Amino acid sequence: MKPQPTAPRRRGRKERADGRSRREELLRAAATLFAERGYRDTSIADVAMRVGVTQQALLYYFGSKVGLLHAVIDARDDESLRFVEELAALGGVRALDKLPDFARRNIADPNLARLFAVLLAENLNPGDLAHDHFVQRYRNLRAVVAALVEQGQHTGDFAPTIDPTLKAIEIVAFIEGVNTQWLLDPDSIDLQAVTDSFTHDLIRSLTAN
Repeated sequence: MKPQPTAPRRRGRKERADGRSRREELLRAAATLFAERGYRDTSIADVAMRVGVTQQALLYYFGSKVGLLHAVIDARDDESLRFVEELAALGGVRALDKLPDFARRNIADPNLARLFAVLLAENLNPGDLAHDHFVQRYRNLRAVVAALVEQGQHTGDFAPTIDPTLKAIEIVAFIEGVNTQWLLDPDSIDLQAVTDSFTHDLIRSLTAN
């Protein structure tokens, strides 16, 4: 009787799973090192050494250091944007009530906030490797926030005189600004308390007649 060809398929699945696991491990290591040192001061060798693989193994997954940078940003952006989209799906007051969850997420994983702060500072100028990515990221973020304000206006939760675009800029500016202050001086900034206070005042201003 011929043996059933199940073993090769199992090995193939295991190899793919191992490959995904190793890629995720490299992404986590790169994100940590970029947050600690910045992209420019982190080498491919640094990331490979942190995981215990060769530089060639890392390049197999990402192609280049630039490819690794974009993979790190995309992975972390996906997490942040999923959360924002969940808020947008709620809309109105219910969405803004969840705004303090941003603070809880950053307190639980400060490296995520630090990573974006460091990489953003390295990509402020047009022509920088990830400049266009960050421009588009903030455009998308402001658009989602503006949409949840507009939804609140349609349901009557928020005053119709509010400019959703301007309010979105204000909300995003608060989140990014307070995160930066907290990262610089965490002993002096109670991130959760100040976010709770901002959210309370924001909802009150949006619902004022």
